[in-house]
Parts: sequence; C-alpha cells; structure tokens
Amino acid sequence: MVYEWVLHLVCIQWRLLPDIMFLKDIMTRSFAKLKQGDDLRTVARLFRETRLEALPVVDEDGGLIGIMTKANFFDALARGGMPDMPIHGLFTTDILMLNENLPYEEVKEIVRTSRAGNAIVVDDRREVTGVFTKAGLIMAMLKRETQLNSELNAILQTMYNGLMVLDGNCTVVEINRAAEKILSTTQAMAKGRPADSLLPGLKLDDVLLGGRSSVGYLYSDQDMSLLCNITPITREESITGAIIVFQDVTDLMRVVTELESVTKLYRTLQSVMDLAYDGIIVVDEQGCISMANQAAERFLRSDESRLVGRPVDDVIENSRIMKVIRTGVPEMNRLQFIRGTPYVVSSLPIIRKGQVVGAVGKILFRNLDEIKELARKLTHVDPELSGAVRPEQDEAETGGGFDQIVTADPAFRQIIDEAEIVSRGTSNILITGESGTGKELIAQAIHHSSGYRTGPLVKVNCAAIPDSLMESEFFGYAPGAFTGAHRSGKKGKLAMSDGGTLFLDEIGDMPLSLQSKLLRVIQDKCFEPIGSNTLQRIDARFIAATNQDLEELVAQGKFRPDLYYRLNVIHLHIPPLRERCQDIDLLVQYFLEKYNRVFGTRVRNISEEVREIFFHHDWPGNVRELENVIERGINFARSPVIEKHDLPHYLRDQERPADRRSAAPPEKQLLRPSRENHDRVVVLKALEQARGNKTEAARLLGISRSWLYEKMKIMGISTGKYSF
Repeated sequence: MVYEWVLHLVCIQWRLLPDIMFLKDIMTRSFAKLKQGDDLRTVARLFRETRLEALPVVDEDGGLIGIMTKANFFDALARGGMPDMPIHGLFTTDILMLNENLPYEEVKEIVRTSRAGNAIVVDDRREVTGVFTKAGLIMAMLKRETQLNSELNAILQTMYNGLMVLDGNCTVVEINRAAEKILSTTQAMAKGRPADSLLPGLKLDDVLLGGRSSVGYLYSDQDMSLLCNITPITREESITGAIIVFQDVTDLMRVVTELESVTKLYRTLQSVMDLAYDGIIVVDEQGCISMANQAAERFLRSDESRLVGRPVDDVIENSRIMKVIRTGVPEMNRLQFIRGTPYVVSSLPIIRKGQVVGAVGKILFRNLDEIKELARKLTHVDPELSGAVRPEQDEAETGGGFDQIVTADPAFRQIIDEAEIVSRGTSNILITGESGTGKELIAQAIHHSSGYRTGPLVKVNCAAIPDSLMESEFFGYAPGAFTGAHRSGKKGKLAMSDGGTLFLDEIGDMPLSLQSKLLRVIQDKCFEPIGSNTLQRIDARFIAATNQDLEELVAQGKFRPDLYYRLNVIHLHIPPLRERCQDIDLLVQYFLEKYNRVFGTRVRNISEEVREIFFHHDWPGNVRELENVIERGINFARSPVIEKHDLPHYLRDQERPADRRSAAPPEKQLLRPSRENHDRVVVLKALEQARGNKTEAARLLGISRSWLYEKMKIMGISTGKYSF
C-alpha cells in the first residue's frame, strides 16, 4: 500500500503513469484446439502438454463451439468414460468469450463478478487467439506488481531528494540513497529506528494525529538544514504512517545568509551614498549605471530606477567615465560643463583582480561660489608659492603623460592619440621628426602611460657618446674587465632599463658595430656585460628616435636593415612646428607661464608685431627654438609684454616671405584692431574646442587653469556660460 501510494505520487510528479495494459498482454498464447471427434486420450495428452486448465473446442470450420475444462474431463472419467470415448457432449457450450483488446481494469472486474474460471480470448474477427484463466490473472498481477515495485524502487533510489517512510509508531520503514547520504547512515542501520533518532525534534504530531500534511517545513539541527514535505499515509480512513520527502538546503541557507549580508552591505552603502553631499554615480565595465545616490537623482532629475541600466553617456553629457574605464587612470577634480554649467567632476576606476570592472563618478555641484572664491585666493597666492612649490611640479610635469603635450593641430593630435593607444602594448616604437619637435616628450608620455611606468625611463643619446665608450655605456662591464675599469664593475644602460623603457635618441648615429649587438638584445632580451660570460636577462621596452632618414641610411649601408625593421614596428612621425602654426600661440603661453615661474616674472603676452614675426618664421629649430626665444624675451622684457626689440637679432632683421601668411591658422587671417581682441578670440576658440571644459581649454592654451580664469575675467568672458 505504501509503495503504491508513493508510486502514484512520484508518477504524477514526473508524468510517468503506468502504460495501459490489455487482455492480450496477460493471456496464454500457447494452446491447442480440440474437435468434437477427438477422444479423451487426446484431451489428456493435450492437457499434459499445454498444462492449461481449459482448451477451446472448434468445429470443422474452426469456429468456436465450446470449451473443454479439466473438470469436464474428470467428470467423464468418473462416469466410466473410456480413453477412446469421443468428447462430443462432454464439453461446456456456455463459453465466457473475451476480446483480446479488453483493458486490464475491465478484465479484473469481469473476473471478480463472473463465476467462470476460464475464458476464451478472440480477436475482432472472433477467431481464437488465446486462453485466459483466473490463475493466469493472478500470475499477471504478481508479475505486474513486481515490475511496479522495481520501477518504484529505481525512481526512489535515484531521486535527488531524500525520502523516509514511517509506520504508525514513527518507526523508519524505508529510506532511499539520497536520505542515506544526507543523514550519513545506511538503510540497514535506519530501518526499525525511531524517526526522532535520525531527525531529532522533528514535529510529526500534526501529521500522524491530525492527518494534516506539512509542506515547506524548515528543519534545522546543528549544521544541517532540511526543507521537508511530510504527508500522512491513510488506509481505510485510518492513519498508518507518514512519508517525509526532504532536501538538503544547508548550502542554500549559507548562500541566503551571505546574500542577506551582501544586501545589508548594499543598503548600508546606499545609505552612506545618500548621505554624501555630492552626486555619486557607479557604472559597470560597459559604462551602464548600476547605482546612484539621492543627490545624483535630484541633479539628473530622475530616480534611480530610471537611471540604472542606462549608458552614462546618455545621461551625462561630456562624461569622461568611459575613458577612465578604458585606461584605468583616475581623473580628479576636472571642470566639466553639464547643461551649460560648470561642475567639478572626479572619476575613479573600480579595479578587481587587476581588471577594471567599472568606475565611480562624483559631481561636486553645490557651493560652487565657495570653490570659485577659493580658486581666486589661490591665484593670488600662486606667485608666492612659485619658488617653493612650482619647481617640484615642473619636475613632475617633465615626466608627465600625454596631458602635458600642447597642441591644437588635428594631424598632431591624431599622432598623440595613436601614441596613447600603442603605449599600452610592448612593441618597439620608432619616433621620427626634425630636431626640437618633441620626440623625447612623446617617448616620456608613452613610458608613463605604459605597463612599464613603474620602472625607469633610461635615456641614451647615441650622438653624444664617443664610439670608444658606446659599448661599455650600453652593456656595462664586469670587475677588472679592462685596464682602467672600476674595480666593482659598472652597470650599463641596458641593465638600468630592466623593468622599464630604454629610449634611444639619435639612433641614426649609432656605430654599425654596436647595431648588431643591439639587435641581438632586442631579439633575445638578454646580453653579456663586457668581461663577463654570464647572460643577463632584461624586460624592457625599446623606443628609438631620430631626425635622420633611416631608410636612406639603410640604402647607403650606414644602418643595418634588420635593426631598422626590428625598431620600426610602430612608426610615429612628429610634424615640424612650421606645419602646425596654430600651436605657436599655445606654446607661447605655455612657455611664458613656465619661465615666469622660474624667474618670478609677470610677462603675460607677446606684442602683435612679435606674433606676426613668429607666424612668418620657419622655425628650423622647431619647439626648442621657440622655447629659447621666449626664455630670452622674458629675460630682456621691460614690460608685461615681449616686444620686437626683446627678440634675437636674426628674428628682428629677417625678411617676411609673402607666402607665409597662408600658413597661419584661420583666426590669424583676420585683421584685428588690437592684441586684446586677438587674445579674446584665441581664448574663446579654445573654450569652444574644449566644449566649455576650462581644464581642457587651459591645456590647449598651454596655461594654468587659474590663469585662464583671470584672463576670462579681464576679457569679460562669463565663467558660468561664455558667449561667442
């Protein structure tokens, strides 16, 4: 009874109800047919051969006319019938005839209500196909029960959930394998034991006494948690036991506990964020908003449910968070225009296991007047701090990144963007350009933006080292390597650059004898110091620079082609200053500010006449020449403006080519009434190019942000929303 109930329950759950069985599945197909002329001897022989309780009797045409049972046979013998006596008149003509497609349940009902012990089975054409007896039904039922029990046991033993069957005294009758594993016992050990010994404290009164099922009952004992469904077993309206189906949810409960802790931590973090004075937004690695505090919601005029999941660039204009996610470099206290209003914005990457998985953006949008007042005070304090603070800043800026490169030229800007992209890799880089264009500055920026930025940047000017000392400078030497060598040896440039970047300036002047050895180092990442037989391995990035045409040197046999191709993996060509005249104004402002800090002066600009001279000059020395001219001008300037007489003689006396005017930037082609008006146009153009971002505009102009604010104030340009 228990097995049938559980089987029914499991079959309903798994939709595995037993297949419908018909009479043809349980009838006897091996039988013999008798005819009216057969004698009792034949009947006895066929009964013995078939071992059946009854045989069908047919006429000459094979039609069923009766049934000969063993009772009929024994009655004939009792009346003195001889073996050769025909069976005519001895068999029963009242036949129980059943169709072979009769369902099993109907067959059971017929057998239960009929007095006949045997039946003949026919098909739809009424032809005999088998014999059916009550004994056969009993055997079929036993076989079916065995099959069902086997299927039930297989299902119960393969269930993921534990199962325990109890009798009316709460004694264990059966458990499956899952229950054995969960309860750390065996079926043999569990059978006959009280359920309370396996599951102490399990409440069964409501089930066994009240007959009420208990569904979803959470049972806990020490370190084990089980989710139980307890169902009573009833027989003839009385409760005879119970079935407990349970699942081990110990790990699940641990996960739930951890989830509750994470949820609590999340709510705490959300509360802390909501208490923050500034707007805070958290984005994932795809740049989609995952969290926002109440201040950010009010600022963006939307609630968190509408912000979460949206790309940050769709919500905040001019956002730089995606750049922070791509580069992993934080940006602190940048001035950013949002809806035409300036705000101080900081963006910091979220790094997990060395990977950027998101970023946090903070918008400082309250009390901007206080910030502006503080900036104004710092502007006045700036000159007094120049002697103490600025030298350190200059030193830091010397080794700065791409933000320290001043340009407004689209072609040069594209080269800088390409350099920033390749800085993340490890490939060798060749930088070409005329002398003084800023090749070393590009190399420094690449180093400080690369994965080698924590290592040294070792610079070697191949043109400044004598050929006789070149090899020892590069490879170093072991103690006592040669006469006059330092007794403790010397570390070469290659060893010094391990873990960092080796910058080979003026690579075109390197002797051929050293080029082959350098090629070996670049290929194998190892070398031998002079006088040593020990290989020394290095991990360094090679950046080379030259103002010569290396391809021409290769053609002349003065430079190894294999070294050229090894260095020229990535080629960056820096345009000369004469091809990017729009940078002249920016560089002038940058150098004015730089040397004002150095000399403690207040030279703020150049005269219009000097500007015209600058724009007509070819600048063969490029940016380096311009820097020297500005440095000289500040030394000789007698006013806040550098005049023509402060310039070197070769600039004062040179003739201006007529075609140089066409090379000036677009705004220089206009006739301006005064220098102040020209400065105003330059500042407005920089603001327009930077989309209102004053930090970016100051960088484009080559001046500090505080100086930009002062110029805007003098020129009457609104610091809130400027006009063009």
